[in-house]
Amino acid sequence: MANSSNLTAEIVTFRAAPDVSVADMTRAAEGIAAFLVGCDGFVARHLSRAEDGTWTDHVIWRSLAQASAAAERLMADPAAAAFMALIDMASVRMVHAPVTVPASRCCSRR
Repeated sequence: MANSSNLTAEIVTFRAAPDVSVADMTRAAEGIAAFLVGCDGFVARHLSRAEDGTWTDHVIWRSLAQASAAAERLMADPAAAAFMALIDMASVRMVHAPVTVPASRCCSRR
């Protein structure tokens, strides 16, 4: 199916660094909300944690170019340093994928 909306999902999985609590990671993740909202093309973000301790940051962008630009800015942003410091960087996996079925088409309440 074609990506007619041009929306891009940025899916990042990672593990917390040793001795980082769920509460600390959650607080730090919430701390970059203003950064994300201020980025061109930001649509939505969901962060989850699986029972095995793997975190998944699922961010929707209006385009791949905007997602890429935001990722570059994030890595250089001092406000994001607290969040990044809590992540086991060796565990990070990031992929970008076109959104083929946006929530507005499949999950709208009638």
